[in-house]
Amino acid sequence: MIEYKAVPSGLEISRRIVDCLEDSAPQGYAPGERSSTICKLNDILQGRSTRSVDELLAELDKCDDTRLPAVLEDVQAFLRQKELLTTPYVKRANQRPFTFQYRYASEERRLKIIDQTLYDRAAREGFPVNFFRESYFDHVTFYCLPDRVSFCNSELRGCKFAVCRIKGISFRYSRIYDAEFYSSILNCGDMYESVLDHTHFHDCELSYMVMENATLKNCSTTDCTMDNVDYAGSTLDGCTFSRITAGAICLDWTTITQGGATEEECRQNREAIYKALGVKEAAA
Repeated sequence: MIEYKAVPSGLEISRRIVDCLEDSAPQGYAPGERSSTICKLNDILQGRSTRSVDELLAELDKCDDTRLPAVLEDVQAFLRQKELLTTPYVKRANQRPFTFQYRYASEERRLKIIDQTLYDRAAREGFPVNFFRESYFDHVTFYCLPDRVSFCNSELRGCKFAVCRIKGISFRYSRIYDAEFYSSILNCGDMYESVLDHTHFHDCELSYMVMENATLKNCSTTDCTMDNVDYAGSTLDGCTFSRITAGAICLDWTTITQGGATEEECRQNREAIYKALGVKEAAA
């Protein structure tokens, strides 16, 4: 039986591993090297390192920190959840009805309120038709989604997509605030005219994503693979891209700016984004 579950990010697990190693082997893991060590450990968990997870686990076996068993349990759960990224969620909803409360996004439009408890129940029993559409998600951690569902006209606040398969899904006209996507696969998705504010992608694979006419403010994309991602006509305000493996990124008619920054700072930010995404900027 397939068991999807919410797991910590590779970065969070790596930080906890470093906490254990710094206390048990301070000479080998100096606090001054902490950031670098966390990145290296995360690379191992993500499969980007020449070192294997088995080698890391063998090293951790020599650590006698009392916190280590819980960390190792999370490592195994993280790896199991990553294995499920290629497995579609296919459970069908049963006949037991869902009861929703509503909030009004405007005088004409109301949204279903979905919290973690309601989402967890739907993940166990099967998601009802239009469960994600025109909904308000409040600090929900998503760890499984059916393929080809719609978040159209939904609002997400403080949500996480934790090692989650996100395929063929539409976020058209959605509003996403203070969200985090980590170790997830986003494939053939649509974020047309969506708004993303303080939303962060790390250790993700993004491919064939339509993000046309979207508004991204203070968003970051780090340690991600990006291929055929289309930002045409979008606004990137205060956004950053770092350690990206990119191919076929479209920035046509994209406005790249930085609220409150000088003209020179905006120019530098624009150049940095084009460079990080491997796009050649057209001559003015």
